[in-house]
Amino acid sequence: MDNPTFHLESIVKDKNELQDFDGPLSLILMLLSKNKIEIRDIKIADILDQYLEYLDRMERMDLEITSEFVQMASHLLYIKTKTLLAGEEEVSELEELMTSLEQLKCKDIYTAVQKITPELKSASEKGLLYYTKLPEPLPNVKREYEYRHEPADLFKALYAVITRGGKPAEPEFVHRIAPTRIVYEIRTKSSELIARLQSGPAKLSELYSACRSRSEIVATFMSILELCSMGSVELSGDESDYTLSFTGGNVNEILDRIVE
Repeated sequence: MDNPTFHLESIVKDKNELQDFDGPLSLILMLLSKNKIEIRDIKIADILDQYLEYLDRMERMDLEITSEFVQMASHLLYIKTKTLLAGEEEVSELEELMTSLEQLKCKDIYTAVQKITPELKSASEKGLLYYTKLPEPLPNVKREYEYRHEPADLFKALYAVITRGGKPAEPEFVHRIAPTRIVYEIRTKSSELIARLQSGPAKLSELYSACRSRSEIVATFMSILELCSMGSVELSGDESDYTLSFTGGNVNEILDRIVE
């Protein structure tokens, strides 16, 4: 709910000084501080009528704001009554108001303490269930090393610590297995090529694609050169892809003529 706005035209000396205030407390404190009104001039009925009219317009009752307003009005009524009955003794309106507000504040603090008291009591009862050990006095031990040694004794002790572990262990030998290199013999590859070409011509790219290692590709290339130089294999086609054909002859004699 929005905070209501109050104004008191009858107690403001000049209409130009008329202001709106959020709540009766801010209005009264301002007027008292500037000596524009006295407690005797405050008409609590006018403030109450304005507030009830405001609540009627809102068509609902906010209990928090209502209780705050009624409480403030009761304190104003108390201060006004005490001022009227003071007689010859002069009473400071602002001082009375501040004293009353301080009492109200103390009452709120006391109420808050009463609310938290059960929780503090429960925590205290739980704390009584724990037992703590009292601190023990520290033993009177001298930390200073009282003995004196010769430099040679210190050197012997250091040497004993260094040689305590014996000889350093030899590094463990790790046997590394390297892949064995597969070397193709030209005569063996030539025999495979002749057997392949006896079934029909073959593309050079097909022969290279069938190779599974770089060594096999080199052996294929060298075998083709040897067979072509002996006239056992004939090349045809263009540079894009050559075709190899076997010209015939005794295979064993051809292989015997190949020099590794």
